Amino acid sequence: MPAPTSALRALSHRSFLLFFIGVSIATTGQFMQSLAVPFYMNEVTDSNAWVGASAFAVLIPSLFMTPVAGIWSDRISRKAILFGSFFTQLACSVAFLVLYTSDLLTPWLILGLQVVVGVASGFQWAPTQAMTAQLVPPEDLLPAVRFVSLSFTAGRALGPALAGLTLLYWGPGPAFAVTIVGFVLGLAFMAPIRLRYTEPVEQEPFLLQFRHGLEYVRRRPAMRLAMVTSFVVACVGAVFAFALVASVADDVVSFGDASLGWLTATFGFGSLVVGLYVTRHGDRHLRSRVEMAAVGVYAVGVLLVGFSPWVAIGLLGYFVFGAAHMAHGVTMNSALQVQVDEQYRGRVMSVWLMSVLSGLPIGSLIGGFLGDLVSMRFVLLLYGGLLAVFWAITVVRSNGFASLDLGSN
Repeated sequence: MPAPTSALRALSHRSFLLFFIGVSIATTGQFMQSLAVPFYMNEVTDSNAWVGASAFAVLIPSLFMTPVAGIWSDRISRKAILFGSFFTQLACSVAFLVLYTSDLLTPWLILGLQVVVGVASGFQWAPTQAMTAQLVPPEDLLPAVRFVSLSFTAGRALGPALAGLTLLYWGPGPAFAVTIVGFVLGLAFMAPIRLRYTEPVEQEPFLLQFRHGLEYVRRRPAMRLAMVTSFVVACVGAVFAFALVASVADDVVSFGDASLGWLTATFGFGSLVVGLYVTRHGDRHLRSRVEMAAVGVYAVGVLLVGFSPWVAIGLLGYFVFGAAHMAHGVTMNSALQVQVDEQYRGRVMSVWLMSVLSGLPIGSLIGGFLGDLVSMRFVLLLYGGLLAVFWAITVVRSNGFASLDLGSN
């Protein structure tokens, strides 16, 4: 039997394969709920500000818990942290379903549950990203990182896409139910995985250890660039795929009850197409060129949705920035994973995730407020323009994202 290609070899490691399948299923279900909640909030309140607040309620706690998770990931079992996060989110999904079916799910209860989900999810992303190095040998790390990026970014794309169709035909209840099933299956697949031993980090005080992680990032231009770019893309780009997509479907690209489902499905399809290509053929392209194209195309996609009154162009815009979203996510993750030293991996990945998680609530809260004050079309044009300006400045000042091409230190 011929040896697997370098891109697929990571999947030949049983623990990594189980991890990849489990995280993919759980993340897809999780992001179904992430769309069902703002959808239901929009139905109940008919307010962009309430929709933005629901995103703010889940993302801000996640932001504050992420550095804690990053430090713990360098100290104790990453698998134990991840399982604790998934079990807590599973309990919250059960609460959403029970309250919804009992007609007791009020806006304030939604915000309360979102806070708990945010705390729990804050302990999810850092160990998820950092576990890869403990599941494959060093020579298979880069393709494994691409698969984890595909799982993470595809879950963020396909989950809302499936949720959009589910919400259209059956409503929020089944979306909450599928989220529960996703967490249960994800935990079942990941239960047998075994992690390779790594030396634990010296037990420094929490704040000192986190400060050392920030200093480690600050000294490396490629990491600083990755953090800033990820924050900006999340704040003025990705926010339209997640927290504000219900508002865009309601106010901008509106063609009936199917609007939300078609927008999220189109975004997910664009992400999936590019994700499959990058995972298999990512070695053919410099990371700097992929990121330069991704951010520029992202801006074009957002502006297309904002400028055009035609539904077909709006859907094209969502496909375009769905593709760009996947390329951006895989590139950032790969660039960081191949440059970080193992003893800092959990902290560096947590700082990266903080940059994303801080961008989303800021963008959603400001965007929701401006959407009510002016219009959601204005928000799309403003955010798309800001992203285009950032792209132009970065290309000139950072030599076209060239520092992302560096290998390990």
